Amino acid sequence: MSARGVGGIGGEGRAAGQPQVLAAGPFARGRGGPRPPGPPGLIGTGQKARDFKGSFKRLVAQLRPEWHLLAVVISLGVISVACGIAGPKILARATNLIFEGAISKKLPAGVTKEQVVAQLQASGQEKLASMLGSMNLHPGSGVDFAGVGKVIAIVAAMYLISALFAWLQGYLMAGVVQRTAYRLRRDVDKKISRLPLRFFDSHARGDVLSRVTNDIDNIQLTMQQVLTQMIHAVLTVVGVLGMMFWISPTLAVITICTLPVSVTFATLVA
Repeated sequence: MSARGVGGIGGEGRAAGQPQVLAAGPFARGRGGPRPPGPPGLIGTGQKARDFKGSFKRLVAQLRPEWHLLAVVISLGVISVACGIAGPKILARATNLIFEGAISKKLPAGVTKEQVVAQLQASGQEKLASMLGSMNLHPGSGVDFAGVGKVIAIVAAMYLISALFAWLQGYLMAGVVQRTAYRLRRDVDKKISRLPLRFFDSHARGDVLSRVTNDIDNIQLTMQQVLTQMIHAVLTVVGVLGMMFWISPTLAVITICTLPVSVTFATLVA
């Protein structure tokens, strides 16, 4: 029988008696059996940290040289959050101007606010008289659109300042993260250069490469995404609580007391 007749799947020209060789493919067997599908580098991810507190302390120590920039980042975050939270409070002034102008236009011209309030009290409308007495009314005049425009301009400027400071915060934080990741890579490189050869004989090369590349990349990505968001979230919570107590301490206390009940109910329903 010719060599061509024996070839079969293994390919043409294979001599008789030689082992059959399958074409290489995604599930071709090699050392250790068939390789499972999936991108490399993702196997073994999602493991729980062995010493989270120790790792966190070491990460904070790596951030220590950047403490001055971190202080600037926090300051920028405070200004950004303060402008964003104060915006609705200032915008309420525009609503008051529109409402007061609409009420003033319905009142007869030539009378004062005190006369209108006294007339309402005489007719027994105490609640309406109390409400109008606390407002800045000018009977006979309309809405002060110039004042409304000024308030809107102030609010727009505050939102622009908030966005600008938030961008500066992210820009500086990106530099902090990049320099911290560089120091981590430098320390790992120095550590590897001091390790004896028997360490590499007893540890898989993939594990060593994963620590040098994937682990540091994950730390860098986590710091880039989490640190800025965490700072912004904490400052936002503190600012919102402060604004709530400033507007109405009673409603703020009621909201805080009902929050655990709402969270518990939502958890049970979900």
